[in-house]
Amino acid sequence: MITIQDIEKLAALSRLSLTDAEKEKYRGEIDSILGYIDTLKKVSAGKPKPVMSRNKNVLREDADPHAPDIYTEKLLDLAPKREGRYVKVKKIL
Repeated sequence: MITIQDIEKLAALSRLSLTDAEKEKYRGEIDSILGYIDTLKKVSAGKPKPVMSRNKNVLREDADPHAPDIYTEKLLDLAPKREGRYVKVKKIL
């Protein structure tokens, strides 16, 4: 069980100034939290079961998907404006 002195020590470490009502309120809340943690400690979850996954890697191999520059001209032709091998866009600052 947590005491008012424990609450005052925590408040001092946290640089908080608490009224007597706040100290009593926080003492009750912290007691409640610690009680819940004790309940969780008593619960036996047992030995964890191994996870069996049937998933496999469905991504492509990490390699060049195609030769460079095959589609460059086709894509640049679709752009509204171009300058050499680049798409020309409006300057935004």
